Amino acid sequence: MDNLTLERIHLSHPKIRTELWQHYEEANNLLGQYVRLRFSYVYRSPKEQHELFLKRPKVTNADAWQSIHQYGLAFDIVLLIDKDKNGTFETVSWDMVKDFDLDKTPDWSEVTKYFLSKGYTNGFISNGKRWDFPHFQKDFGYSWKQLKNLVDNDDVIEDDITGIKYPNI
Repeated sequence: MDNLTLERIHLSHPKIRTELWQHYEEANNLLGQYVRLRFSYVYRSPKEQHELFLKRPKVTNADAWQSIHQYGLAFDIVLLIDKDKNGTFETVSWDMVKDFDLDKTPDWSEVTKYFLSKGYTNGFISNGKRWDFPHFQKDFGYSWKQLKNLVDNDDVIEDDITGIKYPNI
């Protein structure tokens, strides 16, 4: 398991936190010994989102509060590869066709299919455009505008652990 990912899962919305932990573990079990899944982002503060929005070259079209990440309901992935097989996982990969574990299925596809089967949507597959391959979300049918409205109206759950105010969905 990737400790950084486990820390990031603690920042996810309480409604998905337990299942996300389980799904992360199960998705990792699909990968070989020298491949690990990392969540590169889960929760992003509005400030972090705005900074990404301003970054050039362009990273995202979503400004602060316009991303499902601000509500703790999204995550982005990357694969960690242990090229020299010493347990350090020194390489990251966004390669969607590479089969690092040599099981004849691209590792990215295995992870994507797994999360889709658990009710998450993916930036690419859900919209049929090449726009956000690493992004997954479970928004429970809410748009970012609806989630922002809940936050603005203080219809929130304040997490005792993180102090983050999540929309009450």
